[in-house]
Amino acid sequence: MQIVNCHTHTFTSEHAPARFAGPVAGFLLRAPAVRRVVLFVMRHLSLHRRGILTRYAQILHISYEYGSQQGIFELVRSYYPSTTRFVVLPMDMELMNAGKVKESIDVQHEQLAALRDTYPDLVIPFAAADGRRSDVVEKTIRLIEDHGFRGIKLYPPMGCHPNLPALRPLYDYAVERRIPVMTHCSRPASVQYRGEPTEQMRIDPETGERLDLDREQLLTRFTDPDAYLPILDARPSLTMCLGHFGGAGDWEAFLDDPWDAGSAAGRKSWLAKIADMIKSEKYENLYTDISYTAFANEEYVYLLEVLLSDERLRRRVLFGSDFYVVENAELEERRRAVRVRAVLGEELWQTIAHDNPLAYLGEA
Repeated sequence: MQIVNCHTHTFTSEHAPARFAGPVAGFLLRAPAVRRVVLFVMRHLSLHRRGILTRYAQILHISYEYGSQQGIFELVRSYYPSTTRFVVLPMDMELMNAGKVKESIDVQHEQLAALRDTYPDLVIPFAAADGRRSDVVEKTIRLIEDHGFRGIKLYPPMGCHPNLPALRPLYDYAVERRIPVMTHCSRPASVQYRGEPTEQMRIDPETGERLDLDREQLLTRFTDPDAYLPILDARPSLTMCLGHFGGAGDWEAFLDDPWDAGSAAGRKSWLAKIADMIKSEKYENLYTDISYTAFANEEYVYLLEVLLSDERLRRRVLFGSDFYVVENAELEERRRAVRVRAVLGEELWQTIAHDNPLAYLGEA
């Protein structure tokens, strides 16, 4: 069985903005000794107390240690069987209002194409698409048609609502060409837009209503599973993966909090929202993945096993790890992937790590 890890990253510190962790912390974290101390301390804190320092220290540690997208890919590859394939998702962080990046998203895409050329049987590159860029449609289609990119990556917490009119032609193209879309679908955390919301961000793209919300509320609205309903209702055959299955915080809330299946949608766990969307069978190619989330807590793997008892969900869940953005990634990648496989058993593992990914990628 050839495993497909549907959610990995190989971007480097050169692709992250200068103020990703703040001007002072960002400068200090470039010192190896400081990174080691931060990572040691943060790894001994509970998940909800870790934050942007941990994330940035991890990015810098891996980036400096392994030097390039190829070096980072070779690291993640070393944790899996030699034939494992990896969907690699670039991150366009130039518009998150946290300073300049040293290497643009165009350069990041060029490097990713070169990585794919080095490992043509293992690397599956997606193209990062931000609807605030005037040439997003043309460039994304060019990457797919001329440079062999296989899918489209969205990251709404950067400040881009997924239903912006500028992105709709891309969704239509994706339907026509059966191109898979991967989008971040857990609550905004450390990697998010940092500035004051712009007027464009405040206008609801579906209703035209001006939203008088603060930044966190707006970014949460952009990322909520509900944001994809108008997109999918207009294109029910669109192949889309709502990455992270709602996120670790919502899995925790699902387990801890009293919850009524008839409660208002706004109060539902995002895990429950995504599960309901998939189980409705209104959207024939809607998927979700377990990246980051199933790696965040050992207990979540047991919840995953229960969720997969539903046949409709079982056909729509993808394996992904979110390497290397998961804290402890370097130490835990193999251990956590093995844990998921061991708890689920070989039949379910084959379903989420082989069969479903091939269907999602249009290879089945």
